[in-house]
Amino acid sequence: MLESRVRFGRKISTIVFVALGFLPSVLGARDALAAVFTRGPILQSLGPSGVTIKVELRTPESVTIELTGPDGAVKKTASSEPKRFQSVRLDGLSPVTTYRYRVLAGDRAEASDEGRFTTAPADTKLFKFIMYGDSRSDAAAHAAVVRTLLATPSDFMVHTGDMVAMGDEEDDWQSFFDVENSLLRDRCLFASVGNHELAGDKGVGAAAFLRYFAPADEGGKEQPKLHGSFRWSNTRFFLLNAMDTWAGEERAWLEEELDRALSEPGLAHRFAVLHHGPYSNGPHGPNERLHKNGVMQILKDGKVDLILSGHDHVYERGTGEGIKYLVSGGAGAPLYPRKFKTAETASFESVHHFVDVTVDGDKVDIVARRASGSVLETCGFVGGGPWSCDKPGGGPAPGARAAPEEVQKGSACACDVPGAAGQTTPRTAAFSALAVAVAAALRARRRAGPASIVPRQRARP
Repeated sequence: MLESRVRFGRKISTIVFVALGFLPSVLGARDALAAVFTRGPILQSLGPSGVTIKVELRTPESVTIELTGPDGAVKKTASSEPKRFQSVRLDGLSPVTTYRYRVLAGDRAEASDEGRFTTAPADTKLFKFIMYGDSRSDAAAHAAVVRTLLATPSDFMVHTGDMVAMGDEEDDWQSFFDVENSLLRDRCLFASVGNHELAGDKGVGAAAFLRYFAPADEGGKEQPKLHGSFRWSNTRFFLLNAMDTWAGEERAWLEEELDRALSEPGLAHRFAVLHHGPYSNGPHGPNERLHKNGVMQILKDGKVDLILSGHDHVYERGTGEGIKYLVSGGAGAPLYPRKFKTAETASFESVHHFVDVTVDGDKVDIVARRASGSVLETCGFVGGGPWSCDKPGGGPAPGARAAPEEVQKGSACACDVPGAAGQTTPRTAAFSALAVAVAAALRARRRAGPASIVPRQRARP
C-alpha cells in the first residue's frame, strides 16, 4: 500500500512539475553538465578543520578537488582511483574560514559548478542553522521551499528525515538531488534517517542513505550507522534512528554519548534530531517506542534542551515532559490534518515550511517560515527555560497564532512556485533553471539507463 501510494504521488508530482511551464531554454547547459556529474558536489561532515566533498559521476572517473583559500592560494586533492561515486576528505583547514572549490572529473578535467563553504568555529560563536524535513513525493512543493531556503543564510542544515518516498528508488533520490543541488553544494546537511529511506528492498534504502549522509566521528571519518552526533560551537546534536527498537546498540550509544556530553567543556545545548518524535498532533501521533522504552527519560537525564523531528507533515511546537520540541515535516510531502489536541502542543499549522534557528550563547531563537517566506511564528528560549512565546502554565501567549481546527489536506503546493510572477530576483531566475533540470534529468536517465545506487533486488507489483 505504501509503495503504490508513493509511486502514484511521484508520477503526479512529475506531471505537475513539468506542467508548471518551466521552459527548456537551459536544458542544453544542464545536459552538458549531466554528461559528467549526476549528483553533487555535496558537502558533508563539515567541522572546524575539515570537510568531505562527494560527487556522483555518470561513468567511473578520477576526480580532483580544487580548493581556493581566502588568500587566493589553490590546493588540489585527488581521489585514489576512478569510481562513479567519489568521496574526498579535505583536512588541515582553518576554523571560521570561507573556501571556494570545484570538482574536476576525468581526463578532460570537466568542472562542476563552483561551491563555497565556511568551516565551523573551534570555540563558542553565534551560529544559524535551518531545520526542515519530509521533502519527499512532491517536487514542486519541495522546490518552492528550497527556493526560499536559498535566500535564507545559515551555517548548515538539519534534515529530520523522509528525504525521498522510497529509499531504494533511484528516481526518488535523483529528484531530491536535482531540487537541492545548489543547497547541498554550498551548505552541509546533517540528516536523521526517515522511515521512507528504509522502505523497499531490505537494506537498499539504508545503504543509499549512508552513502550520501552517513554520520561521522570527530575526525570526519564516516560511520556505517544510522545514528551519530556532531558538535557546532556550544551545541551538540544527536542524530537518531527513530525506527530503532531501543533495546540494543543505539540505546547504549545514546546513554553513553549523553553521559559524556554532561562534562563536555563549553557545551551549552544538547539537541536530539530524529524522524518520528515523542510528540505530535498529526495523524502519526507520538512515537510510543520512545515512551515505552524509557528513551524520554534518557533524554531528560542527559539534559537535552530541544527535540527536532518530522514524520507528520506539519509545523508544531510544544513542550513534553519538560523537554521542548519542534515538528518540521513540511518540506514537500503531502500536508496532514491535525488529529489530536494535547496539552503539550503550543502551536500548530499544516503548511509547507522550514525553521530558521539561531543559537547565541544560552539563547536559542526560532523563526518558522512558510514556503512563501512569510513568518509563521517566532519564539525562543534561554538555557533550560520555557518557550518565550508561551504564557505561564503552558499554551500560546496572547496574540500568538492559534492552532487551527481544520487544516489543509492533499499534496498540492499552495505556495508560489519558482519563476512565478513577481519573483524575478537573480536567485529566483537561477532556481527556475534548477527546477527545469528535474524534467531534463528524468529524460536523461531514461536515455542513459539506471545509475548508481544498489541494483533492484526484486520487481514491484
